[in-house]
Amino acid sequence: AASMQTASAQATKLHPINVVLITLDTVRVDHLHCYGYKKIKTPNIDSLAARGVLFEKAMAQTPLTQPSHASMFTGTNPNVNRVRDNGGFALQPSSITLATILQRHDWNTAGFISATVLKRVFGFNQGFSTYDDQMPQTSSGEEIAARPANITVDHAINWLNAQPNKPFFLWLHLYDAHQPYNPPPQFRKKYPGDPYDAEIAFEDQQLGRFLNAVKQKSPASKTLIVLLSDHGQSLGQHGEYEHGIFLYDATIRIAWIMA
Repeated sequence: AASMQTASAQATKLHPINVVLITLDTVRVDHLHCYGYKKIKTPNIDSLAARGVLFEKAMAQTPLTQPSHASMFTGTNPNVNRVRDNGGFALQPSSITLATILQRHDWNTAGFISATVLKRVFGFNQGFSTYDDQMPQTSSGEEIAARPANITVDHAINWLNAQPNKPFFLWLHLYDAHQPYNPPPQFRKKYPGDPYDAEIAFEDQQLGRFLNAVKQKSPASKTLIVLLSDHGQSLGQHGEYEHGIFLYDATIRIAWIMA
């Protein structure tokens, strides 16, 4: 019996590597350069794919932000985790998330969110010691629905640089490729008439800053980086301009890169 308990303890001991999860909201997989799209430059995502693995046929469980993220964090489908749509559902405390598992094994855990759709009221803060979901406010004090990538990345880098010498799990969520599109002027100029691609290129630039900070804090041999899009965007195909109704590749085929 003693030997069985020892074997069980060894089996559940986790390798102390740092884990970085990046989720790109509404990024259509065939609008990334490393997936064959020649009209855009995404050098930082390309570099991650070049030194890691790129999955060509990854599919989301559903083309909606909340259910897709619930599936990522729990490894279950919406009929199990019961997050079936945006807004009217919350991830229940009974769900066992990746963040919860790592926190129980003494990882420092932090999530940096770029839109109100993933605020803590919907249960996605489970397992996170730090959950940065505060959106900017208007001059009248009303909360804005989303914040740009550079602000979220700033917050994530500040947390990262303050970490002690122990394993960490950091989730970075970027929302710029979701409508309404408002890319910075230099990217709007670089991609005239295509604000969607401009937003993706802007996110890639900010990911460059973020990944450089990760590299300074944690060597590649001790770091697992996972990049996923939660769903795509129809962009007018099949009569759908956004996402959430139809189940074509435009919205359910996702980017998945690991390094």
